[in-house]
Amino acid sequence: IAGKSYGEVLDKMTGEILQNPTKRVDFSFNKEYEPEFKFYDNSLLDDVRTKRPEVHTFFTLLAVCHTVMPGSRDGKLQYKAQSPDEAALVSAARNFGFVFKNRTPASITIEVMGVEKSYEVLCILDFNNVRKRMSVILREGRVLRLYCKGADSVVYQRLKSGDEAVKAKTLEHLNKFAGEGLRTLCLAVKDLNEKEFEIWRVKHHEASVAMDDREERLHQMYEEIEMNMTLIGVTAIEDKLQEGVQQTIANLALAQIKIWVLTGDKQETAVNVGYSCQLLDDDMELMAVDGDSLVDVVKQLNKCLQTIRVGSQFGQTNTSVVTFSDVTSSEYERDRVASQNESDGATYALVVSGQALVHALSEE
Repeated sequence: IAGKSYGEVLDKMTGEILQNPTKRVDFSFNKEYEPEFKFYDNSLLDDVRTKRPEVHTFFTLLAVCHTVMPGSRDGKLQYKAQSPDEAALVSAARNFGFVFKNRTPASITIEVMGVEKSYEVLCILDFNNVRKRMSVILREGRVLRLYCKGADSVVYQRLKSGDEAVKAKTLEHLNKFAGEGLRTLCLAVKDLNEKEFEIWRVKHHEASVAMDDREERLHQMYEEIEMNMTLIGVTAIEDKLQEGVQQTIANLALAQIKIWVLTGDKQETAVNVGYSCQLLDDDMELMAVDGDSLVDVVKQLNKCLQTIRVGSQFGQTNTSVVTFSDVTSSEYERDRVASQNESDGATYALVVSGQALVHALSEE
């Protein structure tokens, strides 16, 4: 949050990170907290209680920028979410005292440290696999604000200039989290001018009722307002493999079945998950294709092919190709072309960025 990382607990004597802290943060002050929620870094709750502005904005965003629906079971507040990630983020905000309580088409209500706050919902800018982000525009009193969460690759492009130190530190945290196999999201906000927003809203309404090119026109309107935002922070969520995933993938590979795995993760996260799934292994040679232009991508692909050919000339004919991409749904595939009988040859993993994959699949 604002360049500061939370979640790790340091030993007071040595200053080193404790790998298995035992003392959990006490959330019992919050009547809506969930007993099963575990967090060990007290400094974040301290910053909530001292009303550090960036921390309050961070949790407010988590509590209002989502599609979760609240409900009740046995008198307890429960959430229904389209994805486990959304449920986890809203739940985290809840336990830190930013409780999502209710929503209607025109409003959303949260409770902040016991005080109820209601926001007027002016517009929801939906998430899709192309946008890789969602935003909501809310009014509270005289404050008009856009809250946005999404992939770092798209959010960073839309940040206002300045705060370079915070951006750099946050990017450092993002890369660290991705390297650990965690799924990450960037959070940003933008305060809006009432007059400018009204002009935008008229154009947005015209786009939403257009008979022709409606999706394209709405996309242009979203692009127009989701600019010059302020970076608030990032989230990182662990997604553990379900039991049996590794063995299942290994068995499918032995049967020479092509495997496609869909992910919306950063490339670093996808590679890390590839290793944990045993789609990748330490004996593979990783080859990256990340060119921004068609010419660069062709050169990189030819270089990869040459590497494989050289290996084949020396009797290393067992070739396994793995492709990762973050285009739209961000998929990665593994195509094992080796014979089951040839188990001693070299294997290769081809790691492709989203933009490079667009060029690689083009008819040119």
